Amino acid sequence: MNGSTSTNKAQGKPGVLTRIDPRARILLLLYSSVLSVLLDSLFSLCAMGALCLLAALCSGLSARQLAWLVFGAALVTWGTMFSQAIFYYGEPRTVLLNLVEPDNLLLGWLTGEMNVYREGFRHGAIQSLRFTSMMMLGLALCWSTDARSLMQGLLGVGTPYVLAFMSVTALRFLPGIMQEASTVRRAWQVRGMRVFSPNPFTLASNWIMFVRPVIVNGYRRSVILALSLQSRAFSPANNQSRRYIPPMPFGARLFSWLGFWAVACILCMKTFYWLYLGGLYYNSSLRNIYMICRHYI
Repeated sequence: MNGSTSTNKAQGKPGVLTRIDPRARILLLLYSSVLSVLLDSLFSLCAMGALCLLAALCSGLSARQLAWLVFGAALVTWGTMFSQAIFYYGEPRTVLLNLVEPDNLLLGWLTGEMNVYREGFRHGAIQSLRFTSMMMLGLALCWSTDARSLMQGLLGVGTPYVLAFMSVTALRFLPGIMQEASTVRRAWQVRGMRVFSPNPFTLASNWIMFVRPVIVNGYRRSVILALSLQSRAFSPANNQSRRYIPPMPFGARLFSWLGFWAVACILCMKTFYWLYLGGLYYNSSLRNIYMICRHYI
């Protein structure tokens, strides 16, 4: 269980984000998740992505964590853009590259015509900004917040104790799973075995063999944890398991309320804009709101 005890604590120097109250950090993640759904403009999504990246840089993460963060964001961005460029069905569409002709004897009968569309790249960029923004901010929160602070923050924002405990426990298991995967990978290297193979059937078989010990060891860890909690008569209903949570500082409280009202205002503006697009409600005095939502939100 030693591998699972050092999970989401940042290994770099303490950053600006680590000095903020955990409840304010969790609310920041919640507000960002709502904005990632509400925002449609490429400009606004880029601005939100830049702010999430800035928050990650101010979290005091180590160089290795930042490298993994950038690599994951680049991978998600490219995968989303490329997939949307191929499977984009909106109009108009501009063909950039033809991949498969409909009369192709190998794949044409199965896939039909497959093209890469320019508008699909833009649509994929918008969708990828939603994913990468939340991924960067979520990983920064998990890596820069220790388990105790995260637990107190979840309880402070009104999360049920069982759900908060399950979330923190799941996060504490992730490093253990990664350590097990690294151990299995080193064992394969010592034996001269490779996971990747040009043969798809061999590749699937290798991945099953690779993942099996990781899942088994993760299950053993969960059983040990469950037996430990049961032996100590742990119960979420026990009031002694709830620690005193100090009141939120004034600055964090002000930030939380400002963020709440900002998200609420954007939600109201988008609601009026959606009613206008659906032909359900129109008011000439709200034309400026319609214009802002169309071009900037």
